[in-house]
Amino acid sequence: MAKPMITTLSYKQLYLVSFIEGGVVMVTEIAGAKMLTPYFGASLYSWASTLSITLLALMSGYYYGGYATTKPWYNSADKILWVFLISGLSVAIMPMLGSFIMLKTIAFSFFTGLIVSQLLFLFIPIFLMGMISPMIIFQVTKKAELSGRSAGNIYAISTSGGILFTMCFGFLIIPGYGISLPVRVLGIAVTALAFILLIRNKMIRNKITVAFILLVLAILSLNHYKPRDFPPGSKMRLVDYSEGLLGELRVVDQLTQKPDGGFVNVRKLRVNNIQQNYVFTDVPSQSLLFYVNFAKQLFRFIPKKENVLLIGLGAGSLYGVLNKEHSKIETVEIDQRIYDFGIKYFGMPDHSNHHITDGRYFINTTKKKYDLIIIDVIIGESVPGQLLTLESLKKCGELLNPGGSLLIESGGLENFSENAFIPSVYKTLQSAGFLVKMYNPLRKPNFGDIVFLASKAPLISDSTLIADDVLIKGGPLSEFSMSLQSFNTKSSRVLTDDLNYVDVMLKDHYFRVRQSTRKEIASLNASHQY
Repeated sequence: MAKPMITTLSYKQLYLVSFIEGGVVMVTEIAGAKMLTPYFGASLYSWASTLSITLLALMSGYYYGGYATTKPWYNSADKILWVFLISGLSVAIMPMLGSFIMLKTIAFSFFTGLIVSQLLFLFIPIFLMGMISPMIIFQVTKKAELSGRSAGNIYAISTSGGILFTMCFGFLIIPGYGISLPVRVLGIAVTALAFILLIRNKMIRNKITVAFILLVLAILSLNHYKPRDFPPGSKMRLVDYSEGLLGELRVVDQLTQKPDGGFVNVRKLRVNNIQQNYVFTDVPSQSLLFYVNFAKQLFRFIPKKENVLLIGLGAGSLYGVLNKEHSKIETVEIDQRIYDFGIKYFGMPDHSNHHITDGRYFINTTKKKYDLIIIDVIIGESVPGQLLTLESLKKCGELLNPGGSLLIESGGLENFSENAFIPSVYKTLQSAGFLVKMYNPLRKPNFGDIVFLASKAPLISDSTLIADDVLIKGGPLSEFSMSLQSFNTKSSRVLTDDLNYVDVMLKDHYFRVRQSTRKEIASLNASHQY
């Protein structure tokens, strides 16, 4: 006669499950947001979707978990472990499932694809984890008058797990090992722990069958989508790939047709599938970005530039330009991988005077003075608005030596007449006490790159002659000059730390950039090249 199964768990075991459940929820939320970025971007809208789906899943899980405890089948403690086990499996397969789903939903409209994707790969694991807390509270509550205390204890333990896991994964594990591998290992570990507790408490009968099924599912979860090299006929080659808390990085070599009909090999750095740098493969120190080559000419006429601060590396093209003439260059880059890729693939010299930190934090804490500060961070869809506020720009002014200058670039903009962001940066620079000039290296009236040159005293005459350079046709500097009247000045405003409208002003720009990228991914996926 078979022995009856145990239907209770010790308080220590229940508290352990609660602690881990809270941690897994937070890691899953972070991973879900970061998994989106190569497909739908890292804008405010992606984060808003992630938070909304997470809260919806938790709300639904809390409700259903509480409702389930009123049903006899859920009264036994072993059901907690089975929900815990299934939720661990759902976390383990999330990277594989998410990649598969987003390659399908990439063809949807932006918001539809964003929400449908997360409903399919993020909702289920968080919903299952959400069920666990009310189920544990039911088990530990012995008297009605103690229900409040029991609930408080469980949610406190769960939240403490969330805090610890967030710190460990956010600061240590994900930066070192990426998103997918830690999530898969975490999911398998949760599944294994649930299985061990089921066996230890004699809550499972057919151990071999269950173990075999779990082993197969674990192997499937490890068979995660990895970026493949491109087929020979695609004229593209994946050189390197990295994923981490700050996004997905790709280095891609591509055979590109020149205007004269010939072909040339180019190398691209892509962050979340948005191009950040573009060079000749054989001459990686030569950038093919308009603003970099224009800035190279502009630097020749800036009178003081002995001590230079460069915020944002973009794989090091601007640093390479400056390094040819100046030795005292200090760089700030928030992503260590950008620095490493710049050295390895883009010809950037290794240099000790660099800092891996947030640009705003650096300018707020440095005690040094500079002749030239360059903010090279405004490209694609992730614009750090905290660097462009009145408070930030005033601080930059304090860091400049007398006669010093500030250069800010904003790349890849379209529809200048609708753009309120550029005149807002202009007005904010003026409010910070700068004299400001704007240039477009493409010399187009309604699209291109915008380069701000700001100083406390006039620097360069409009009659200054810019020489021919890569992509740049020379001429008087006045031919590159841009007027505020080219932009939407009616909707512009001074940007402050309290009222920072960058994401709102660049909303249409973000969508255009991401739409173009999503079309490219969908096309490559349709031809099995991605």
